Amino acid sequence: MNQTTQENFIDNTDNNDNEKFVFEERADFISHEDLVKWTVESDFFWDIQKKILQKGAKLIVGPRGAGKTHQMKFAYEGCLHDKKKPLAIYVSFSKYYHLEPLLAKKTNAITLFHTWVLSKILLSTYQLLYELEKTDIVLYETESALSQTNLKDFVSQAEKGISHDWHDDVITSVTIDEVVNTIENLAIKLGKKRTILLLDDAALTLTPEYLIEFFDIFRSLKTINIAPKASVYPGTTVYGPRFHIGQDAEKVESWLKVENENYSQFMNDLIEKRLLSVTGKIPRRIIELFKYASFGIPRAFMGLLRSYMDSPSQTTRQRFHNVINEQVELMKGEYLSLSKKLPQYKLIVQGGVELHEKIVTIISAENKKLTNQQNQSEKQLQIGILREHNLKLDRMMMFLIEAGLLYKLKPIKGADRKEYDRYIPHLLFVIQSGAFSIGGEFNSRKMIQFLERKAKKHPVMRNFRTLLGDEEIQKIRLDLPSCQHCGTERLIEEQKFCYNCGKVLIRKSTFESCMRIKIDDLPITHLQKQRIREQTDLQTIGDLLSIPEPATELRKATSVGEVRAEKIYKTVMKFVEEFLA
Repeated sequence: MNQTTQENFIDNTDNNDNEKFVFEERADFISHEDLVKWTVESDFFWDIQKKILQKGAKLIVGPRGAGKTHQMKFAYEGCLHDKKKPLAIYVSFSKYYHLEPLLAKKTNAITLFHTWVLSKILLSTYQLLYELEKTDIVLYETESALSQTNLKDFVSQAEKGISHDWHDDVITSVTIDEVVNTIENLAIKLGKKRTILLLDDAALTLTPEYLIEFFDIFRSLKTINIAPKASVYPGTTVYGPRFHIGQDAEKVESWLKVENENYSQFMNDLIEKRLLSVTGKIPRRIIELFKYASFGIPRAFMGLLRSYMDSPSQTTRQRFHNVINEQVELMKGEYLSLSKKLPQYKLIVQGGVELHEKIVTIISAENKKLTNQQNQSEKQLQIGILREHNLKLDRMMMFLIEAGLLYKLKPIKGADRKEYDRYIPHLLFVIQSGAFSIGGEFNSRKMIQFLERKAKKHPVMRNFRTLLGDEEIQKIRLDLPSCQHCGTERLIEEQKFCYNCGKVLIRKSTFESCMRIKIDDLPITHLQKQRIREQTDLQTIGDLLSIPEPATELRKATSVGEVRAEKIYKTVMKFVEEFLA
């Protein structure tokens, strides 16, 4: 009897016609009703909700897929229907990258961004009144520069890089004071004592100039009666010289640590709430392993389950390894895409791959040692790395944390009395390495028993030189584009003028780089790429997104009907969002 028939299966074979909605990974695309219904109400979840609803500014910190948007939308929905809770205004800044090209083209790019942020907040107050069915409350007269129509037009045109003379009226009228007064007056009209301002997708990592401006706005919006909350990434979010963590805002971790005592139960509750109807053909032990392989990211957990169900492999072992290997490659690809988004950091990102692989190898070797020891009841997940004052190495670690490849813990003092930063490498990679496979064989029961062991109290201690070597560390540097006029290398990232010819150095736009990506580089089939390239006028992502009806153009390609055209378009949009996120 093969292992597939030996495994215990979840006893649920109900057919679910809405499986694609159950597997929707982004809270942005889930209805309010489903979002509330599918919420896992654990102590960890309610601790974050409590912070969001509290007075005071908060930063909700976590990598992609950790549930930051879910947390904010749940809080918004709760406040919408509970008179005892504060007024909540939800705003998403996910399209900030549309304004990124302005930094290279407009001298007033920061001013436009400032007005765009405040306009988005005011538009969300209009949306709130619509959802509360309180449209009789007048915020601004129709002829005002701050009318809903004018604000919508300004936001839309700013995202397209379009300028009009009337924009000056909006820029002049939309101020911090005006937004604060509008929110506080609205709260009074709605019988609320205070307001929480939920600023989602605030990790504007491609544009540090905008990020600094954003957190100046964030700090200025904080009043006795208004408490701003922003969702950000760990690691690379730049807050600027005038913003101080702890003083201006409190950090709230939204990434559930895999060592949390309630970790497995949280994932069980996620299954019960949302995934029970689609796990009928997945062995219980495989689900248990996927809990650890998802590394505390609900979106990753759902992706692993979906990939397993879609896998064409026959045996449990084959399907499991195929899914793990596929997910490892996807995560590596997402991390390496940072070098395309931020080409100046290409060598630092590439060095990060080597460093992460070395850490995984060390943790794997430590656990393999433990498998050979009698009466052993511990596992080793942590590595301590000697803290050094090296900005490039710090940046490397930040990128790995942002990508979710490392989970950072509180630093500790080593036996040498020096300070070490502690990390847990992504367990997906450690599982792939065979660290928990006793005797080198695939045995899901024994792997789970190993993963359920208590973690060793002390981490493995290393420093960057033993991990990378002096020669590799010397190679890690910024890869800056040369002067477009004379070819002279730039000296520093912030350099604005060429020291040789004195000409202004042009800032490369990540957004425009994304628009120039060719159809051949998209995650669609080879045949689809060939037919689209040869039978349509579409050659790049920019071509696809610049036409009014992209699906119609896609249908010109042989065998691309309405459904397939929509699927290709959605795939491209997801690729763009991930590239620019």
